[in-house]
Amino acid sequence: MRARKPRRSAPFAEWFVAASLFVGSLFVGSLFVGSLFVGSAAAQDANGGAGTGRETEFVAMTGPAQESVPGGALLVSAYAAVFVLLAAYVGRLALLQASTSRELARLEAALRARDADGAKKGAEDAR
Repeated sequence: MRARKPRRSAPFAEWFVAASLFVGSLFVGSLFVGSLFVGSAAAQDANGGAGTGRETEFVAMTGPAQESVPGGALLVSAYAAVFVLLAAYVGRLALLQASTSRELARLEAALRARDADGAKKGAEDAR
């Protein structure tokens, strides 16, 4: 019996996985580049980096604390990254399940063919 080349029955799942990985890598890359710019801007102080301000001695803070990192943007980006990874994982599982289904159908057909050949041969031997 000649082995057949398996059919590609899940092109959408393959496209979905590839697109998810591409979008995820763009997203993570933009976060990295953005964090570089935010970090370099925050490192410079008001007087040009001379080091004569608050960073050289302790100065008690008055009034409410100011957030220097936007929490909302970080939360949204974390959820987006998790969603992209989850979508890629589910797409990969869909590809594996489709491949397993094709292999199972091929094996069942091979077993049925073998049983039919065995039954035919047994009937010929009985005559």
